[in-house]
Amino acid sequence: MRSDQSKNENPEKRDRSLAKPDFLLEPIRMLRSLCWLCLLPFFLTTCRKESRPAPGIEAYVWQDPDRPAVSSAMQRAAGAIATFHVRAAELRWNGRSFVVERPVSNRLPTPGCGLVLRIGASAAGLEWTDDQVAQVATVVRSLAALSPREIQCDYDCPQKRLNRYRALLGSLQKAAGKVPLVPTVLPSWMDEPDFPQLIRDRPGYVLQVHSLNLPKSPTAPVLLFDPLASRAAVKRAAALGVPFRVAMATYGCEVWFDRDDKVIEVVSEDLPPQDRVPARKSFAFADPIESAKLIEEWMKDPPAGLRAVIWYRLPIEGDRRNWTWDTLAKVSKGEQAAAELSFEAVDHAGTGDLFVMNRGGFPAPLPAEIIVTSPVIAADGAGAYRLEHRADGLHFIRRPEIWPWIDPGKKIPTGWLRTSGKEARMEWHFAP
Repeated sequence: MRSDQSKNENPEKRDRSLAKPDFLLEPIRMLRSLCWLCLLPFFLTTCRKESRPAPGIEAYVWQDPDRPAVSSAMQRAAGAIATFHVRAAELRWNGRSFVVERPVSNRLPTPGCGLVLRIGASAAGLEWTDDQVAQVATVVRSLAALSPREIQCDYDCPQKRLNRYRALLGSLQKAAGKVPLVPTVLPSWMDEPDFPQLIRDRPGYVLQVHSLNLPKSPTAPVLLFDPLASRAAVKRAAALGVPFRVAMATYGCEVWFDRDDKVIEVVSEDLPPQDRVPARKSFAFADPIESAKLIEEWMKDPPAGLRAVIWYRLPIEGDRRNWTWDTLAKVSKGEQAAAELSFEAVDHAGTGDLFVMNRGGFPAPLPAEIIVTSPVIAADGAGAYRLEHRADGLHFIRRPEIWPWIDPGKKIPTGWLRTSGKEARMEWHFAP
């Protein structure tokens, strides 16, 4: 039976008897404070990341927008590409004045697009006199009259003359009126003391992380896109506090050499020149897998100030030195696809026509060598490959002048062979 004595006790006395001593409470309070201090950076970082939107998707249109294939490509990509930036004028200095090429003249190729003014390396040494500036300003004024979203100025400015470029941009902005004038810059420019002022005078800038450094010889590697350098450049740009976009590559190029191993031509967007024949070639192509990894990283943790990625350039049907649209669509979302090359034979009256087939989702390098070890009656190379008979089998060797990548879903002729019977199995492997 419970005693009623507890009912008669002083409540304050009873509460004091249950309370923890002060010397035990103080460490608990300190521990709670330390826990909150440790968790505070996590909560602050999480909130900051959530406040940054993933970079948008934009694209350059470098081909003539009036071509049917180009307009079709723009229509196809309209739902995925937020803004097209169309090459509208290209200026070359001939020693006395600018020669102007105008792919865009009297109307915007598509509503809401941006326009690009290209000033080539021929103007790199100009002092930018009033007359020289006035010639460019006339072009800018005519482009601004079309009411584009913006005008990008892509000028091959010498790195040590950024102060002159800044003054040029100021004059051209006056000609553009209310249309924003946005410069394209290179990562190496960030080393210059004049760079911060160059970008702070503008509404933003485009950081171009793709470029071709000409090789010194045909055997030297040719690189268009370095993911490590690109990541470092974007990290530096994010610390400057000025909104920016990143221009990344979708394309490839051929570097032509003469017999003395000197560069005579770089072929990228256009058809090869018909009046030159290279002694040797080197090739470069933007790696879609490395690009997708970088995009995925930026989508998960957007760098401060990064507004969009602008892809150079929009894939056009028949442009073999470029990604396909399906590849760009995957990469721009940070998606990767594995390479899946196969070597296949199609029988024609006892003769097998040989092909390399890309059944993967991304462009893949053509094998340098394919070795067939099965006994054959006859064989020969064709298309991209030549044949050498060796003791260990037939060696189909890729020709050095052939573009060495194959698009997804495509096949490239390799040669042919004839075996002793229809049921004979072809044994083969790609050389390492």
